[in-house]
Amino acid sequence: MKLISTNIEKHYHDQIVKFEGSRNQTLEIFAFTLSTCMWCALGKKWLKERGYSFSYLDIDKITIKERNQLKSKLKEITGDQLRFPLLIIDKKKWCTGYEPLKWEEFLNE
Repeated sequence: MKLISTNIEKHYHDQIVKFEGSRNQTLEIFAFTLSTCMWCALGKKWLKERGYSFSYLDIDKITIKERNQLKSKLKEITGDQLRFPLLIIDKKKWCTGYEPLKWEEFLNE
């Protein structure tokens, strides 16, 4: 089951930021973040410092109606455990919150 649909990627194409890291990776990393969240900023920094390529969407930069719809979809994925940042790997696995040790384990599974 894909956790991020192609429709979401197409719909928010202009707002999705892509970072090309130096790491040779096969993982596709996508993050839902908030532009004003210190944990989200730390998460982006952590990924960049480790050379990961990733994409992210700051959901606080989309309309309130769309944000609420997207948050509702994300809550379905996470089982109401929605915390930011929300990492999605290969459109199949997810991890919420900024927890570097958990991320390291999660990305190396």
